[in-house]
Amino acid sequence: LIFKPYKDAVAEHVADRLAQVRDNFSNMTEEHVNTKHLNTYNRFYADITDLLRVDPQNNLGRKYWHEWNPETAEPDYTPPKIPAGVPAWAYLQAKDLDYFQRIDDFYIDKRQAWDGEFGGGLGDDSDFTNLFPSMALLGVEPEKLKTSLSRELEAMYENKMWTNGLATAQFDELHAYEDGLNVLGQTMMMDFGNPKDIERAMVTAKRLEWLTGVNATGHRHVRSAYYSGSKMAEGGVWGWTKARSYMVFQPALDLVLFNGMPETRQMVLETVDGMLAHRKQGADGRYVTRTEINFKTDEDLPGGDSTPDFMFWAAYRWTGDKKYVLPFMDAGPSSLVNINSDGLDMLKLRDTWGKQVVAPAAPPPPIGEVETASHSTAGSAETFAWQASGDTRYLDRLYGQQLEDESNREWINTEGSLWIDRVTDSAGPMFVNTELQRARFGGIALIRNHIYPGNAVSWQFVAPAKADSVGILIPEATTEHLKIIVYNLDAVPVKAQITGWEVDPGQWEITQGVQTSKDAELNGVKKWTSEFERSRSLDLTFAPRTTTVIEMNLVSKGVPYWSRPDLGISADDVKVEGNRMRVTVHSLGAVDAPAAKVVLRDRMGKVIATGQASPLKAPLDLMPKTEDVSLSLPANADRKGGSVSIEMSGDLPEITQMNNRVQLSGDLGLPHVVSLGKTGTH
Repeated sequence: LIFKPYKDAVAEHVADRLAQVRDNFSNMTEEHVNTKHLNTYNRFYADITDLLRVDPQNNLGRKYWHEWNPETAEPDYTPPKIPAGVPAWAYLQAKDLDYFQRIDDFYIDKRQAWDGEFGGGLGDDSDFTNLFPSMALLGVEPEKLKTSLSRELEAMYENKMWTNGLATAQFDELHAYEDGLNVLGQTMMMDFGNPKDIERAMVTAKRLEWLTGVNATGHRHVRSAYYSGSKMAEGGVWGWTKARSYMVFQPALDLVLFNGMPETRQMVLETVDGMLAHRKQGADGRYVTRTEINFKTDEDLPGGDSTPDFMFWAAYRWTGDKKYVLPFMDAGPSSLVNINSDGLDMLKLRDTWGKQVVAPAAPPPPIGEVETASHSTAGSAETFAWQASGDTRYLDRLYGQQLEDESNREWINTEGSLWIDRVTDSAGPMFVNTELQRARFGGIALIRNHIYPGNAVSWQFVAPAKADSVGILIPEATTEHLKIIVYNLDAVPVKAQITGWEVDPGQWEITQGVQTSKDAELNGVKKWTSEFERSRSLDLTFAPRTTTVIEMNLVSKGVPYWSRPDLGISADDVKVEGNRMRVTVHSLGAVDAPAAKVVLRDRMGKVIATGQASPLKAPLDLMPKTEDVSLSLPANADRKGGSVSIEMSGDLPEITQMNNRVQLSGDLGLPHVVSLGKTGTH
């Protein structure tokens, strides 16, 4: 009679304390409050200690306490059992990838509202969705992720968060970026060549010419750290360039990556040159590039910040001028973490830095054992040690530690209602898929604050295979050479598509064979040549429970991307009025586009109607160049499930063909649910 009420009281007490712990934790996470001098921490401390006093083995209570105090005993965890004969790195990598898919699915399925918001306010939602492009390019539900991200971006425009290509509200330099520009950059990666996004980026790029300026010393700098799309504060503490001022360049950088836009490219290079002018030698003899600069006086403050490193890397990729890698050379091997590409190979540093990057990682465990890394070392140190040495035991340890940390954090990251911009940021590399990207892409497509794409490739998988059907390693990735190691975890062959991104266009020689053990000769070697370039895909098949090794080498260069025209259409460009279809065609390259046909086909590929698009100028003035093409629709033509495509004449290839086709759906064959071709296909 006494025990049951007591038991009920304990359950109620534990539930109440856990709810308070959850809410307090969410409010503390961004500031990392961890001192009894602050009442926010005192409330958390009182609730968590009282919870564990009454229920010492409470699973979630122990996870919350350990998250804030890693030195305490870790919660119970059983690592996954690796099947016999399966490489540990491949099995653990696939499990790690599955965790991030669960995070994506939770927020899209259970948190995203009808209007596109995720519940943290669109500005903070935008930080979370930095995860989406990389997951789509990894081959995880690309259409679902693209649709979700598009809804978020359109919500920002519908809420009038944009003015003149920048934020409508006046913000500091970081939040001016996080109020929409980051989502436009994310979308440009996931929906490559979408005319709407390219033209939105053109507006932003033009306005950046206003936000920056050339001061009395001849340096181009950002003029304000507090601005909107219509006004800026230039006096006092606000008239400074700061390290995070360069984040707003993301859409402009993606625009130049796409078509080399000369006006924007020149503006960015002048801005980077302005930064380099503040590279100074300290008393210790080391050079540091100072990042806090007063626009009017050109005064700078001591110290540097690695945040703008993406600007230096973009400038180097565009020009090949080695002056732009000086900040990386100044910092030494530790700067590799700030290069989204495979800096070790792109800069030919394997014989020098390659030896040094192994040292920060602890020695690998004995063969056959999977050892977890410490919280301080698990991350890029392990990845670079593997890349330089070829020893996958570093990755075994890395992925094993990530899985344990993800197990401890999964409830907190989802049902725990953590503030959304902390989900993949608050605890460093454990909750970002940085190392999965480096391993499977040969570089990083996108993580928060690292915004210039460096991924050599992306992946898609043919059902029933999924992204976690295989483990993938790309230890070498330059614009002209790729080495790829794939282990198929499934009991059946896996069919996949590999798509080029940061690679040079042209004819590539591909060698593929099966490897039975490390350093063994390849068996069943096949060799062929194929065109390969940014946004073009190759079909590959991986035998079951087998390691496949692929070497890809550029043997003859094709037409450079920036010397090509490009025509594009999007879902919004197709309209039907009575018996006519109107299609708006966009010129998107930095080269004038020749005449083209607009073709409407039914679901079987039969031509229903055609129209003619005239030659279009390139949008070199950052203003859209379009033409409306009218198609006459035959009576009773069945458009449902059909497509509209733009087919360019002339000898030059386009930058991409991802934006050449709109798939129709709906009762009347209208594009209200549309794909611009599958992500990662040509």
